[in-house]
Amino acid sequence: MAESRDRFESAGQFPVKKLIVAAVLLFGFLGGGLTAYKLLFAPEEVGGPQVMESVSYPAEGAEINRLSDGVEQTEAGVSFPLSALKDNLIVGLDYQRTNPLPEDYQLAAGGNVLPVLAYITPKGRMVTATSFCEPCRSTDFHLDGNLLVCDVCFTRWDVSTLLGVSGGCFDYPPEEVAATISGDQVLIPAADLEAWEPRAYQDVEVDDM
Repeated sequence: MAESRDRFESAGQFPVKKLIVAAVLLFGFLGGGLTAYKLLFAPEEVGGPQVMESVSYPAEGAEINRLSDGVEQTEAGVSFPLSALKDNLIVGLDYQRTNPLPEDYQLAAGGNVLPVLAYITPKGRMVTATSFCEPCRSTDFHLDGNLLVCDVCFTRWDVSTLLGVSGGCFDYPPEEVAATISGDQVLIPAADLEAWEPRAYQDVEVDDM
């Protein structure tokens, strides 16, 4: 009789232990699923080598500092001091091209010149890219919080991904180019800078005559 009574009483009790185990399994499953989702679908971050532990941008933002001192162009490419980038967080420089740019881009840049910029992301990674907002032909940018902003049309891109946030030139962020670091020198190879073409021109199909 006692055994029957125990079974009857336990039948009406809430299975707390089973619920806890199920909850733990459920949260583990959801957490793993969220992590997998982020790995599969999160925007890819831009940038090359990590040059600082982390960066907090000034509350007032950071204007691009156009470098002349320490900038050197050779057959290998164009180089500039990494220390200047660390001091300013965003810098600009010019690469004198051999391969001609489209005429309207030469007018915007003041010659057969490809403007280049470099900045450091909040995670301390160095990003090197063309300094052209292609549709509006602007060559100047600044940092506003975690956004890279065109000084002409005020289109904004996320500094970590270069994905558009707002503005008319949303789909045309500065185009990332590769760079290497040796000591305090950052080198952007000439091959990439000579081969670069504005994406608007790449999209145009030329009919055979």
